[in-house]
Amino acid sequence: MFLTRFFRRVINFCLTLGLWVYFMLGYLVLMFVLFIPCYSRLKAVDAVLQKSFHLHLKVFFALVNRLSPGVRFAVSEDVRNLRSSIIVCNHLSYLDPILLVSLFPRQTTIVKNTFFSVPIFGWFLRKAGYVPSSPTEMYGPAMINHLEDIKRQLAAGGNLFVFPEGTRGRRGRIAPFNRGVFSIARYCSTGVKMVLIRNTERLFRPGSFSFDTRGKFTVSMELIGSLTPDQLKNASISASADQARSLFERKIREAKTGGDGRA
Repeated sequence: MFLTRFFRRVINFCLTLGLWVYFMLGYLVLMFVLFIPCYSRLKAVDAVLQKSFHLHLKVFFALVNRLSPGVRFAVSEDVRNLRSSIIVCNHLSYLDPILLVSLFPRQTTIVKNTFFSVPIFGWFLRKAGYVPSSPTEMYGPAMINHLEDIKRQLAAGGNLFVFPEGTRGRRGRIAPFNRGVFSIARYCSTGVKMVLIRNTERLFRPGSFSFDTRGKFTVSMELIGSLTPDQLKNASISASADQARSLFERKIREAKTGGDGRA
């Protein structure tokens, strides 16, 4: 039993090391390879980088899937087909945002300000049109400019995805929702799509370096509901945030009766 656990850890470590090497080198090498053919088709720098991120991470998760024979990815078609949408998700793992990028050719999200100061990576974020989190009020001058950029992104068929908990959840609990995304949706006169993520924390556990490539479970993403523009307009921002959080809590309670997540 000890040897089995030891070899499992060694396999997980080696495979994870290879995956992270690809992940990092992809930004430094593959991104530039992808940039030219994408630019010849799309012209706009933000669209080019978003498409390049998408292709790079699509390959990344294809590798994860190939190297983890017991792990299945089940993303519903109604999630894959989302376009021009503001998407609200629960947050379980650092894999969540990059999994969403791998699904959508045009995408943006709200990123912590500190990441924009990271050499090279911060440049990619800025040029791709990603939005820095604002420590000030939602309608400050800097944020208004970003809101207009978000409106253009949505009009071009892109998605904005946000994790309103602000941090990864623990033990299946949903933290209080930040209300900012619901203010953004009201400003942009669009609705909110709610997507429930399951089991990414089993594939890449918080506090761990290694993927669980020998596990047997399903990583899934499911559209569980939406708030229409009229619903957002006719309710307070606080009430909208509470309604969305309640739906996530109910769906998570229901999922606890479904075993280990294997479909």
